[in-house]
Amino acid sequence: MKTKILATVFFVIIFSFYKAQNYTIKQIDSLISSATELSRKTPNKAVSVNERNYKIAQKANYTAGMIKSLNMLSISYLNMGNFEKALFCAKQTEKKASEIDDYKNICNGLRISASSYSLLGLDAEAQEMMNKAFIMVDKIADQDGFYETKGNLYCTKIDIMVYGSKEVSVPKLSEYTKKSINAFSKIKNTEIRNYSLGLAYSNLGLIYVEQKEFDSAYYYMNKSSDLATIERNPYNKCVALNGLVYASMQQKKYKQAISYLEELIPLSKKSNEFNLLKSSYQSMERSYDSIGNKEKKLEYLTRFNKLSDSLSKVDRALRDTSIEKIVKEKEETFMKDRQRLYLLIAAVCLLSVLVCYFSYKAFINYKQEKEKAQHKENVIEEKESELIELKQKVNNAFEEVIELAKNNDPPFLTRFQEVYPNIIKKLLQIDPQLQSSELRFCAMLFLNFSSKDIAEYTFVQHQSIQTRKNRLRKKLNIPTQEDIYLWLKNLDN
Repeated sequence: MKTKILATVFFVIIFSFYKAQNYTIKQIDSLISSATELSRKTPNKAVSVNERNYKIAQKANYTAGMIKSLNMLSISYLNMGNFEKALFCAKQTEKKASEIDDYKNICNGLRISASSYSLLGLDAEAQEMMNKAFIMVDKIADQDGFYETKGNLYCTKIDIMVYGSKEVSVPKLSEYTKKSINAFSKIKNTEIRNYSLGLAYSNLGLIYVEQKEFDSAYYYMNKSSDLATIERNPYNKCVALNGLVYASMQQKKYKQAISYLEELIPLSKKSNEFNLLKSSYQSMERSYDSIGNKEKKLEYLTRFNKLSDSLSKVDRALRDTSIEKIVKEKEETFMKDRQRLYLLIAAVCLLSVLVCYFSYKAFINYKQEKEKAQHKENVIEEKESELIELKQKVNNAFEEVIELAKNNDPPFLTRFQEVYPNIIKKLLQIDPQLQSSELRFCAMLFLNFSSKDIAEYTFVQHQSIQTRKNRLRKKLNIPTQEDIYLWLKNLDN
């Protein structure tokens, strides 16, 4: 009674949220949190709720909400055998999660795609998805998210091995199951840890059944059942009971199997777990057959056949549609790739023609530039020859002027003016009253004669040369801090 009241309150709250016109992010997160709990406990009943949540998140442009809803939808569709929708939602989960670097849901999308491909018999595609997921999982920063996802990947690896076309290795199954339990045990969130461990314990129990270690099998399946009871999780309870049925039948304890089945069948119906319900009918039929109850055997055989026919039609239709769609997508991808290849070949051909054309043009330009460069080189050589000749003349004139200065010859100033016409001209522009002796003195300074040299060549005292320098500075307004030699050199620029 209490459970019914809580369920009623839950759906009233959900309904009131859906009726609202706009939702805050907090409200959408609350809806998704409730849907997540419902998905874990009864995944086959959660489709409509998750579809509505996705539309609400989409309307609010809330990417994280859309991703979570798509992920739960992919799990529900996979559980129901609708591989086409499971693959669509899984790929959308991966795509949208990639846009915001949500590595946990990238992995979730990849592993649901892998499970779907495996159940459709596409082992290579399944393995490709799993390889990508195991690369991505190490990028998950949140510790609980990392351990939950890592454990789920190992569980998916187990499912792929069981449903795949290759022979099952029990030691490998045991290894992956223990790895999943080790990962799940590190989750701090109690609800997520118990839910995940419940499924992993059921897997380990089934492995012990295959190894004929029945005490260990019952131990782990009962642990799974107890966790499901604590968390009030009908789905995990169904999985655990189904494992206990299998263990009992392997030991030929048919009455014990029937007692478990009597609990499992109504719970499977309530949870809409029709595949589990079908296998339960079959197990019940075989158990009653083994203990000699023909009437009950016939009853459950009839139920099994009826449900099996119904599910087979749906499963076959869904499987055929899914495979047909995947094949069609592959063909379309192949055609697109082929078109891209043709375009690439055409582009390469065009590029080759352009390269040839521009190479030819470049060769012609190179030839022309080379001819121009050769002409310039010839001109430069001529100019350099002229320059050398000019330098030689200048050097000869310089040496001649120097000799005239050293000998204190009267033609010195005249020859200096011929070789360096700008100097005398600029000095007279500064001071037109400059005398020949002063101009002669400036010329010797320009030629870098030291005070001692000038004194020697002009037959005057060294002190007189310094005095003449000071007078010259005043006449020509040369600052005392400026080098008079440099000042005169700058007149020639």
